[in-house]
Amino acid sequence: MNQRLLAIEAKRARLLERAAREREDVAQTLQSLSRPIGFIDRCIAALRYAVAHPPLVAGAVLVFALFRPGRTLRWARRAFGMWQGYRWLTHKGAR
Repeated sequence: MNQRLLAIEAKRARLLERAAREREDVAQTLQSLSRPIGFIDRCIAALRYAVAHPPLVAGAVLVFALFRPGRTLRWARRAFGMWQGYRWLTHKGAR
């Protein structure tokens, strides 16, 4: 019985050491990803703000369209293409 308890204690110690090493590895990985994750967080926050304030977005688009009509049409074509791609992907994913 005593040998069995010693084996269990040794295995427990090895597992604790392994868990500590894995926690350090995860912390280092997350540290290296902090800048990209922060950028994504800021983009999501900006998108949520734009969705919450549609008149502001519409006004910005209107001002942009008044000063750069040709560029506005190119961006509108790109946006429409991206929207169609999104719709196609979500439709394919629903099947």
